[in-house]
Amino acid sequence: MYENIGIFLKKWLPVAVILLITWLIYPVTIAILLAYFLHPIVFWIHKTSRLPRWLTALLIESTLLVSIILGATIVVRELFEILYPLRFHLDQVQVLLQANKINWQSVIDAFSMVSEGLIQRVTLFIQHLPEQFVETFVFLVALFFALQESLKSRTWFFIYIPSKTRLTIKPIFLSATKIFEKFTKVGILLLLMTFLQLAISFYALKFSSPIGLAILISFADALPFLGTGIILIPMAVFFLVTKQTTLGIIILLLYAFILLTRQLLESFLWANTMHIRAVHVFFISACSLLLFGVPGILLSPFLLLAAVHFREHYWFTSQ
Repeated sequence: MYENIGIFLKKWLPVAVILLITWLIYPVTIAILLAYFLHPIVFWIHKTSRLPRWLTALLIESTLLVSIILGATIVVRELFEILYPLRFHLDQVQVLLQANKINWQSVIDAFSMVSEGLIQRVTLFIQHLPEQFVETFVFLVALFFALQESLKSRTWFFIYIPSKTRLTIKPIFLSATKIFEKFTKVGILLLLMTFLQLAISFYALKFSSPIGLAILISFADALPFLGTGIILIPMAVFFLVTKQTTLGIIILLLYAFILLTRQLLESFLWANTMHIRAVHVFFISACSLLLFGVPGILLSPFLLLAAVHFREHYWFTSQ
């Protein structure tokens, strides 16, 4: 019995220590993982352009930064364009709330709680801004070097892991990252489908900026637990309140259509990629996010891998 415990500790204790270290230095860990997943694109650009490794890494990192800044600019601009017209209808909204104060009380209370939580988060963000600048700088430097090293070997970072532990953890890592790649492909396909549906619909409804608004709502759809409803439902309510009933009903029907088509496509994609039902993927991802916060998203593939292995265990397969 003690021999089995000793063997187990020798095999898995170093793995636990490595996981703890990677959690503590998460900006470097995220940079290494991002470079690992970007390897096919980076390698193709390096091979096609024949640029030096350092210049290829700098080009990829600069492109990522510009894309993030551009995306954030579009999101902020579209949010402003959505919120700015509200000031012209504040009187109508106040009259409606006063006339139906009892019915809207729960909505007002919920909105107040969300607003307070948002203010607290913004305050914490401002307080930790210097620390986040340092973490961002460390992340960018680590990503640059990780992209360079990935051109030599995609799994270069395993040299920092003892050889015996490497034999244990490398197959698990490769299996989990394959699942994460499938997870990402499914997410990108769903995001593109939602974006196309929204862009075409907003263009047909003659919105002022259909592409930007579609990008904003698609971004919200990509965030955990939010979805398109976080913007489409308040938008529909606003149109209904301001006597634009037809447009409000169309927005609600659009939301229902996107929800239905997304659910159907999501189930189809998961069934054909990982052979896991979409509801199981949702519960596993939700548990990971609630238990570990935003970094839990990175743990989801490992939990999905564990779920696949457990499903094949004789406990679940034996009659």
